[in-house]
Amino acid sequence: MNQTKVFAHRGFSSQYPENTMAAFEAAVKANADGIELDVQLTLDEVPVVIHDETLDRTTSGSGLVQSHTVEEIKKLSSGAWFSQTYKNEQVPTLEEVLVWLKDQSIVLNIELKGQISDRHKAASIIFPLIEKHGLEEQVIISSFDHKVIALCKEQAPMLETAIIVFAALFEPVPYLRNVDTLGYHFYYKSLLNEEIEDLIKRGIRLRPYTVNEDHQIKRFIQLGCEAIITDHPKKAVDIRRCNFNQLTK
Repeated sequence: MNQTKVFAHRGFSSQYPENTMAAFEAAVKANADGIELDVQLTLDEVPVVIHDETLDRTTSGSGLVQSHTVEEIKKLSSGAWFSQTYKNEQVPTLEEVLVWLKDQSIVLNIELKGQISDRHKAASIIFPLIEKHGLEEQVIISSFDHKVIALCKEQAPMLETAIIVFAALFEPVPYLRNVDTLGYHFYYKSLLNEEIEDLIKRGIRLRPYTVNEDHQIKRFIQLGCEAIITDHPKKAVDIRRCNFNQLTK
């Protein structure tokens, strides 16, 4: 029986500052199966782990990520906004996370952010970096920019991919086949149970986001989704364990 995986959204982001090593390490301790994080390029074209296009919300800096060098960004706190306990947290580079990942038995879901004009540049930097560290089997590439997902399948066909959507797609299976992916990351309120069941039967890898309420976590586990993406990985792991125990009694 395949259990629904639990992916920690930006790490254990309900209890730790998002997209930091503290949040990623806490997700592993919570027994998450995977970590979802966001990547975009700096001015000097280094992939860094940060969600917003600007530094203002989650760091002690301000302005566009792409207007700062990695050296400048590394001087900022990426945890003080959350709590002074984490004031020494820095914005990780993707490579730092990949080096750390080598010693972990988890999946890394890299969501590609940034400017659409940079999609080819990002692909040419990020995909070889994953190959360099031999992590093709541990990584999923996802994006709201479906053209970059198609580009990934052309340039790095060994990598697993997924499109991200907010609203439900009309006839998603032909669309996914056209993009050449089976991964479908959808906003958790956008699909009916019968639509989910049909897509699973057709081999689509469904990973709803951001699933935080107990009843919704249980719902997607019982429906048999490939994974859920949540800010509360420990709670989700506990609910999954209880659900499994009930089924096996």
